[in-house]
Amino acid sequence: MLKIQSLGSGSKGNCTYVASENTQILVDVGLSIRELKNRMSQAGIRPDRIDAILITHEHSDHVGGVAAFLKEFQTKIYLHSETVGVITDEIGFFAENLLETFGQSFKIGDIAVDFFSVPHDSQYCFGYTFEKDDAKISIATDLGTAAPELINRLAGSQIVMLESNHDLLKLQNNVKYPAFLKRRIAGSKGHLSNAAASLAVFQLASTGVQQIILAHLSEQNNTPTLAYNFMRNFLATKGLTEGVDISIDVAEQHRPSRLFQID
Repeated sequence: MLKIQSLGSGSKGNCTYVASENTQILVDVGLSIRELKNRMSQAGIRPDRIDAILITHEHSDHVGGVAAFLKEFQTKIYLHSETVGVITDEIGFFAENLLETFGQSFKIGDIAVDFFSVPHDSQYCFGYTFEKDDAKISIATDLGTAAPELINRLAGSQIVMLESNHDLLKLQNNVKYPAFLKRRIAGSKGHLSNAAASLAVFQLASTGVQQIILAHLSEQNNTPTLAYNFMRNFLATKGLTEGVDISIDVAEQHRPSRLFQID
């Protein structure tokens, strides 16, 4: 059994809960410790029972609450060996007794963890896959493109959390965003658009993926309804029915998602 739940997803803070019967992991801690404990309480998750923290990359909306969480709960943090300096510099905290490093696939408790690089404007950015028995869950957010290599990594997952950051027209017409910021977001190392995410999900639908969780939506350039409807309508043009061939849900910024589980 594997399960996943977003505790918050977007530019104001990210945190995702992944667990088996015996192991509990947080991917990113970008929410404040107070807000995270509130969200975990809503979800029935005990912070002192978390076995490990994983980090996708060093941007503050993914690591802003890490130091406080480590100090309060003395949780192990697993970092790729090449990112230790980058992450610890960003969070401003280092405790050797809490640090585990990796450079290849590894296990946390009874969950097998693998990682892969994704194109983003950070020094390092990783997606993750989690496997136990026949269950596989994958996470890929903060990426500018969904290349064939990414599709291969996500293939065979029953559940995929995938970025669907912005609507291209909404971004282009946003008068509050300067041109350089629009180029960054829409660039190959920026964020995945609804259109790019929809194409990726179409490609994934034939590989065994049953559930998509759209994540890291921009509050300025997207909405949950817009992202969901865009993908549902795109898949329909390809002959796929949402809720029948593949299910789509949306992770939101200000509240936990429902719990998704593979038995």
